This record gives sequence, structure tokens and C-alpha cells, in this order.
Amino acid sequence: MVADINIMRITAAGCTLTDITSACTRVSTSDSPTPGAANPIPVPSSGSNYSYWLSTILYAACAPDNGINNITHFSDGGNGFGTGVSAFVTTASEYEVATGTSGSSGIILAAACHAGMNTAPSPMFDFSSGCKMPVVGTLGAVTGSFADHVVSQISLDTTASPGNSGEETMTWEFDET
Repeated sequence: MVADINIMRITAAGCTLTDITSACTRVSTSDSPTPGAANPIPVPSSGSNYSYWLSTILYAACAPDNGINNITHFSDGGNGFGTGVSAFVTTASEYEVATGTSGSSGIILAAACHAGMNTAPSPMFDFSSGCKMPVVGTLGAVTGSFADHVVSQISLDTTASPGNSGEETMTWEFDET
């Protein structure tokens, strides 16, 4: 059978999995799987404010006949969020609950706060179809989550504009062999 792979957003201490394969998902200053317009990231009067971390993982809903390997993750390569908005991404071998002050700012994505990170976060838009971020993992004929987590975070500085900053498309890619 052809692989049936979903993209899952992970939230909460209980590791709640929410399917975002065909949906838009928002970042916010909460650890909600579907924050909608609640808890937006406020533009700071000084310094920066951060979203809570957005953790995603691949999930096999149906066991494939073939293996999944060569997993990558990338953006469209251009920051469409606007002035004062930055995005960062890394991979992590384990899930860490996103924290911060709900409605104000998440805690910055850094090794001191997220022990499972494989590397320091990089600018998200450095990874594009021409330079993909590798994601460690493979899948055989089983179901469930597999591969490392992709963890991202949005940062606003004082030059950001209030309101919805726009949308970006992130792509997971893999070989089925």
C-alpha cells in the first residue's frame, strides 16, 4: 500500500497530536493545537516577543508497503511575514512542551530551554527547495509517528506591524522506496 503520511502538530504535556496535513496552523503565545486568533504575539515596546514553539512530526496512518527515508523540510525561501518578523527552525529528537507567558511571549527556542534540539535554530527561510533541512528518521511497514520533530518559532521586534503578518508554506518531503 502507498504510504498514508500526515503532518501532526504536537502540543501539551500529554503530547496531543493534531492533524494539520491539509490545514493552516497558527503560531501564538499559547500551547494550543488550534489557537485561531487567540493569544497573538504582541509587538513589543522594546526587545522581542516570541511565539510558543510549534512542534510538528510525520505520522503514518497506514503502514506503507515500502520504506520512508530521505526526509527533508523547507520553506519557499522568502520571508512573507514582513518587517520586524523573523522565523527560526530546527530539528529535535524529542518533544518538549512549549512554555512562556500566555498572551505575552513564549520562551526563546534555545538549547538551554529545549534539551531535545539537534542543532541551534536557523533562520527558517535559509531552507528552501534548493537547500532543504534534513530530518533524521526512517519508517518501515509500521504506523505511528516517526522521524525527528521539526520545531519552529516566530519572533517579533519593535518594527513589526500589529495584525496578521501573513502566511507561509512549509513543505515536508521524503522518498518512498
